Amino acid sequence: MGQERDRRSDQKGQEIGICDSLESWRLLLLGAMDTVSTQAIYDAVSQAHSQGLVQNTIIVCEPTYPVVCIGFHQMASTDVDIDFCQRKGIPIVRRILGGGGVLLDRGQIFYQIIAKRGSGVIPYKADDTFEALLRPVVRTLRELGVPAQYRALNDVQVQGRKISGNGATVIGETLVLTGNIIVDFDYDLMCAILRVPSDKFRDKVVKSLKERVTTLKRELDPVPPTSEIERILVKNFERELSISLQRRSLTELESRLLTEITAKYHSERWLFESEAGHRDLLRKKELRISGSTRIVENSVKTAGGLIRVLFEADGDVIRDAAIYGDFSFYPKEKLEKFERSLRGVLLVPEQVLERARHFFEQEKVETPGVSVQDFVSLFLSEAAV
Repeated sequence: MGQERDRRSDQKGQEIGICDSLESWRLLLLGAMDTVSTQAIYDAVSQAHSQGLVQNTIIVCEPTYPVVCIGFHQMASTDVDIDFCQRKGIPIVRRILGGGGVLLDRGQIFYQIIAKRGSGVIPYKADDTFEALLRPVVRTLRELGVPAQYRALNDVQVQGRKISGNGATVIGETLVLTGNIIVDFDYDLMCAILRVPSDKFRDKVVKSLKERVTTLKRELDPVPPTSEIERILVKNFERELSISLQRRSLTELESRLLTEITAKYHSERWLFESEAGHRDLLRKKELRISGSTRIVENSVKTAGGLIRVLFEADGDVIRDAAIYGDFSFYPKEKLEKFERSLRGVLLVPEQVLERARHFFEQEKVETPGVSVQDFVSLFLSEAAV
């Protein structure tokens, strides 16, 4: 429960005002907007915030058309049926947050939190952030009549079915957390955009998705207007986080950044950046080189998401590695450096673990829901390509 506003009284016992100890945050109520821009907006605001140019901010907005949105560490060619999306005219956008691919469309309400870590409101430890910041979402759903519960690491569920998915990243000392309240969802389209081995397998995915994901339309009849849901959500952010939200607009800098970032998000260069950084390794995978040099592909499922690796080994030495998937890695830019740090390491548990631990400690890396040992295990259980 959020703290109630304390009231002070003078010596005569008369109330003289409301305690002004609450943090003042900015509220951006943006309504329905270009769907790609819904992802570019928190990128723009976080850049301004990390430079100390704007205050802590909560954004509430809604998408207007379908977009496939993949995590920062995913490879579009691995997880998305690109041909299908092109035929249907559905854009694919890569976000700055980790996590997995998802369909963004009408019927979702987005909330985005951009704030300084380690304040009285934002826990510094990454694993604690989601639970603290998702309390307002849980309370909102309960007020609407939905028995929602927080489920670690980053979901809000109703009787075991997700009704809100969330992701986060860190830029300097700025935390960015985004999530949604799923009012309605196109299960069939979501499964159509995924890259799967066969239509039979896709049918199983649709069935599984309907069992694992729910919506307000499935839980309530009738569903309140979007404006009412957003009003309750804003009220609960104030109450649960003990903050005062002041409605404001984007600054000129943020507006300019939004335009530039939205254009970047539409570019293939940004979308396929992960693949481009590992072009040589991917080419070797297709060539299926043999001899003492081998290409190994492996994956591990963790509480923080699926991690995949494609690496080249010459004898018992790692020569190159691509680590990707729907996990989170803070700071996100350090993953490439981590991959390079593994080059030349012997494929021996102690050697790989020592190198990984040293890197994580030196670079102050955080991977919510994923341990150093999880990354190490990718290199010690081989599945040669």
